[in-house]
Amino acid sequence: MTQITNPGRVLVPLDVKESGAKIVSAAEEIARLGAEEIRLLHVAHVRDTLADPKILEYDAEVLGAWKERLIACGAAAVTTEVVSGIPAIEIEERAERDGYSLIVLGSHGRRLLSRVILGSTTEDVLRHATIPILIVRLKIIEAGEETACRLAADRLFSRILYATDFSAYADRCIPCLAWMSRAEPEELAVVHIQDTRHLAGATPEEMAEFDRRDTGRLEALRRQFLEAGFSNVSTVLRTGNAAEEIPALAEELGATLIVLGAKGRHGIAERILGGVTEAVVYRSAGHVLVVR
Repeated sequence: MTQITNPGRVLVPLDVKESGAKIVSAAEEIARLGAEEIRLLHVAHVRDTLADPKILEYDAEVLGAWKERLIACGAAAVTTEVVSGIPAIEIEERAERDGYSLIVLGSHGRRLLSRVILGSTTEDVLRHATIPILIVRLKIIEAGEETACRLAADRLFSRILYATDFSAYADRCIPCLAWMSRAEPEELAVVHIQDTRHLAGATPEEMAEFDRRDTGRLEALRRQFLEAGFSNVSTVLRTGNAAEEIPALAEELGATLIVLGAKGRHGIAERILGGVTEAVVYRSAGHVLVVR
């Protein structure tokens, strides 16, 4: 197993309001795992700064206070940047230009029917960035006319669900999982779904052989993760629609974080999400790490 001992350089775009403070709480967890640098970035939309240029001064003060929080929790290096522009464009440009290894973005988690609304900036970055993206889910709490928010799960790395289809995309998650072991999760569940959408014509004998083969693959991964430092690793093999089974299983297991590749073995385009990944991102109530 590839041994990457820390999250590397982490870009944390955030809003200068309550939701931003919650994202900083998530960044503190990542800082404790030995991130080389955490960069707090606030992009004030150009339409707002044109109306009031002094808004950038206030935003810089807020980020400065959050920087002190991260330093106090043991972050090795913290930098801040406040710019005016189009948020998704500024984030994507910095991620690609400056060699970050992870982007941490918030999602306010409101629902429209069965779909979780991520927010336009998070959606844009998720679809176009070329590095892993950790989507930190925020729950909106409404009491009368007052609204507040909190993290969907207070500890990001408490119970991790790693969904794999054994493709090269899924394998790219393994280096990220290696540094997560430092968080000492209560459990890592390694999950594979025999996706019936692609196995509709399989005979019972073929399905039995698929199960035998993939049970062995899951067990091999379980042993690797134990050797990498995880203390409790379980495996789950199920049959069904992967886009539905993964979010349902995450809820059943109480997973605080789902980790999966940006595309599966049926993916066709590098920078566009695969069907299962997109469904999991939009249907899951908790945090999700999408690895490219």
